[in-house]
Amino acid sequence: MINWPDYPNFSASEFTCKCGCGRADMKPEFMAKLQELRNQVGPLEITSGFRCRNHPVEKNKKRPGAHSAGLAADIVPLKSRRYDLLTTISDMRFKGIGVAKTFIHIDEGHPYAYRPASWSY
Repeated sequence: MINWPDYPNFSASEFTCKCGCGRADMKPEFMAKLQELRNQVGPLEITSGFRCRNHPVEKNKKRPGAHSAGLAADIVPLKSRRYDLLTTISDMRFKGIGVAKTFIHIDEGHPYAYRPASWSY
């Protein structure tokens, strides 16, 4: 069970699965790294956090992804530039980095992922 007060700049509601199940089963090791990223770059918007296996995106996959393992988030910088955010993410050695037009995916891998890896959407 995650202790949300350990991550003062985030709340469970930001990471709750959007399928309606109410779960926000994030892994503490991922959240600690995300908090450190937040400490370095400033505020972040979480556009996607935990996804249960019934989440529409996860249901369409052959195997559940890093979001369903509580090891991923899609983020948007609120004060820093995207370039500065990407540089810091790289320096912190997140295992998965995906760059989309409206968000940046970061993860710490999972059993089915080929990591380290970076990609664009």
